[in-house]
Amino acid sequence: MMGTIGQLSHMAAALAFAMLGLALAIKRSPSGVRLAVALASFLTAFWAVGQVIAGLYGADSFPWLSRLETIRSAAWIGVLLLLQRRSLGLASSPHQSFAVALGLGFVIALQLALDVMFQVGANALPLSEQHPGALLFVALRLVLAISGLVLLHNLYVNSGNDGGISFRLFAVGLGVIFAYDLNLYTLHFLIGEPNLSLLEIRGAVNALAAPLIYLALRQDGGGRFHLSRQAAFQTVSFSMIGLYLIAMSILAYGLKMTGGNWGQLLQVTFLAVTLIAGALVVLSPRFRAELKVRIARNFYRYRYDYRVEWLRFIEKIDAQPGVAGQAPFRERLIEAVATVLDCPGGALLEPSDAGGYELSSRWGWPSLDAPHIADSSAILLFFHESGRIADFDQLRREAASANGGPGSHGLLKLPQWAAADRAIWLGVPLIHREKLIAILLLERSLAARDLNWEDFDLLRTLGRQGASYLAEAETQAQLDEARSFDEYNRRFAFVMHDVKNVVSQLGLVARNAERHADKPEFRADMIATLNGSVAKMTDLLKLMGRENDGRAGGGAGDGAMGEADVARILTMVAASVRRQHAALELEGAELPAPVAGDASRLEAMLTHLVQNAVDASAPEALIRLSLERVGAQFRISVADSGHGMSRSFIRDELFKPFRSTKDGGFGIGAFEAREIARAHGGRLEVESRPGEGSRFTIYLPALPESGQGIRHRVHPA
Repeated sequence: MMGTIGQLSHMAAALAFAMLGLALAIKRSPSGVRLAVALASFLTAFWAVGQVIAGLYGADSFPWLSRLETIRSAAWIGVLLLLQRRSLGLASSPHQSFAVALGLGFVIALQLALDVMFQVGANALPLSEQHPGALLFVALRLVLAISGLVLLHNLYVNSGNDGGISFRLFAVGLGVIFAYDLNLYTLHFLIGEPNLSLLEIRGAVNALAAPLIYLALRQDGGGRFHLSRQAAFQTVSFSMIGLYLIAMSILAYGLKMTGGNWGQLLQVTFLAVTLIAGALVVLSPRFRAELKVRIARNFYRYRYDYRVEWLRFIEKIDAQPGVAGQAPFRERLIEAVATVLDCPGGALLEPSDAGGYELSSRWGWPSLDAPHIADSSAILLFFHESGRIADFDQLRREAASANGGPGSHGLLKLPQWAAADRAIWLGVPLIHREKLIAILLLERSLAARDLNWEDFDLLRTLGRQGASYLAEAETQAQLDEARSFDEYNRRFAFVMHDVKNVVSQLGLVARNAERHADKPEFRADMIATLNGSVAKMTDLLKLMGRENDGRAGGGAGDGAMGEADVARILTMVAASVRRQHAALELEGAELPAPVAGDASRLEAMLTHLVQNAVDASAPEALIRLSLERVGAQFRISVADSGHGMSRSFIRDELFKPFRSTKDGGFGIGAFEAREIARAHGGRLEVESRPGEGSRFTIYLPALPESGQGIRHRVHPA
């Protein structure tokens, strides 16, 4: 007997669904979906009223209560099928509509028959004390609840594109009803008797769905929902899993009833075995592939969701390179095409240096004895002339028929290497700009397929797109190789520029040796110059062997930034240049000035700038070098009073490599100096006026603890 809480709960449900049905029925020109929802709402309200009457006057006062619940659940499932009639093919396929109606009608009729014959719906006794049909009755209630939830799952997942929030509200509202029923009858099935508390509060929970359903349907446009292929796959999969579990549970219950003392052990063992077997089947790639083929063949006019297939293909090909565990590009390309037809493997054949096509990469096909296809082979001529896909199964059938005449592939006959391996299924030509750049062989699909024009068109399109990716990859590889050579040549040019400076120093020593070779001071200076030149040449040879650091001429060592004393480097450069230009002054280099960087590259930078100042100045003209601390930086100035430069020359010519106004010059000294300064986190500035001279100023970041004693002063040019 239902208590007061149960009566109030179901009174709320009756009122809510009666108002919902009335609001939908009286709307002007209601759609078919609205009328179906209104009918289901009235049936739900009638069922709730029956629950109240049964609670007040006893279950015998309303004997059709349990049967009315069956009809109510069937009505809501009918609404869901109506919403998805076009997506499921029910609108265009009378045979399929009849099959669905027959299945749903059988489940409902069986429930009603069990209820009428054995009164199982109104019987409060435990299942073990009732007729065995009671167990089947509860299982059928679970079937309806699971079917409703599966359909609602698809409705919710796919509502984002077409129905917006309306379909989601509808799915959540109706989901409350089916989820509660699933929980209620699952406990009834497992425990053996219904939970009275859940039965009493059931009406209030159902009443919560009414406002959500009304909000979902208050706008026009119901019935525009379309089921995606992925949703169809999930629908069938979940339905099969649910029915499988129910069937296995019924069998396990039967074992428990007939097994005596061993019944519980047999029940647990049987359930464990069936769950493991079911998981193995569901997770099997062959099962999933076969299920996809069946769904595409029976539910849809076209076999593929081209938008999904294209996005999946692009996502696979454009995977981020260099990621740990990421497959090479060619393997990803094979996988992206092979998975369209659920092929477990594939192989890519590309032109070889010796002629013909040979294996360049494979994916998931270790047993393939990769063929070498000669340039004169018939299949290459077939690919070149037609651009079609080779169906080796069709060629095998034509070879077995011994017809001898032209077949579906023209005069092409089955190649010997394909006849020896029946796993070779399809040959896809990868054509880019009318040129065959590769051949993709696909292993036989996991599921039996009857290929038609859709399969061949999709493979041909993916083949052309894959060919463009292959061509792009080959072009990129050639570009990277050209960049490597360009970087090496550029680095060689910088080295030659430094060699020129070393040769100039050695030439000066050789000329002065004729007059001063007998002087001890000159000999000591000559030895120091020769040692410095040898060290410089050694550094240049090391530079030629370094990896590209991304800035030609601007590398700061081998990638490990050390500490360099700019004051010491500037002193050494001044002493070296003073041998050929005595009018040179250096100020501010008395104390250390450490910076983070490569001493050899910093020396090369300063040597370029000072040598340029010497070349631009008269023999007696003064050149001033200065070093000072300015905030967190060191400022190095190289000032001369030479012929100077115009603004346009500084802007357009000075830092352009391989342009020089000097005879025999390389035109890269200023460019290299700027790049070295940038590589060390600094900058190079130029001030110059024609006929008045130039000042090159370099700013380099100082180490935090450096430069405490540097004098802060500015020296005029």
